Amino acid sequence: MVKKKISTALTATLIVSMLATGAIVAIQGKTTLDIATAGDKKVEVIKGIENN
Repeated sequence: MVKKKISTALTATLIVSMLATGAIVAIQGKTTLDIATAGDKKVEVIKGIENN
C-alpha cells in the first residue's frame, strides 16, 4: 500500500514538472520569436534609411 502511494506521488511530480518545463519552453520560445521579429523590423528600418 505504501509503495503504491509513493509511486503515485512520483508520477504526479513527474507530470507536474513536465508541464512546468513545457510552459517555460513555450514562454521562452514566444519571447525569442518576439525578439527575432523586433530584430527583423529594426533591420528593415536601417535598410530604409540607407536607401533614402
